[in-house]
Amino acid sequence: MLKLIFCAVVMFLSMLLHGEAFANEKISYQNWAVEFGAETTEAYTANDSNSSLGIFCGGSTCVFYLNPNLNCQPNTKNAVLLNGSAISAAIGMQCTLVGRHYFQILDSFDLVLNSLKAGDNIGFAVALQGGAFSVYRFSLSGALPAIQRALDEASKKNPTKPSQALPNHVPGFKDITL
Repeated sequence: MLKLIFCAVVMFLSMLLHGEAFANEKISYQNWAVEFGAETTEAYTANDSNSSLGIFCGGSTCVFYLNPNLNCQPNTKNAVLLNGSAISAAIGMQCTLVGRHYFQILDSFDLVLNSLKAGDNIGFAVALQGGAFSVYRFSLSGALPAIQRALDEASKKNPTKPSQALPNHVPGFKDITL
């Protein structure tokens, strides 16, 4: 199932990067945006370093992704440290090369979703060669209504699966290497 989701994400992102995707409607929620079309829905944010964090839904199946400014080997699985206001955890991610960009598909959907429900920002630390880490931080300003809209739109594409309600909820984040 995860492989099917992964293929759907790769296909959609490839279409976007090559300009072959159909025009999607785009709505902004503070630092987050939602784009939705006939078959796909995406809510995302970008930090000041142009790394992005988001949720992508193909039909009613959704995955969270991290799109860092970092090269990685396609199809490799790595650990990443997630740190939010209410949750800190080690989660998995899988690197996927789409066009000229790398996307990290994040495991533990519910854990990532719950970490986005509280606080003003979230960070991810990714281990690099030589004992260094890259840290990616993102604003959560607008995340809750954007993700809720994405989940609502995705549930409309498959009415048998209800959307998950989110509770109500500082720009200037850049990537750093430690």
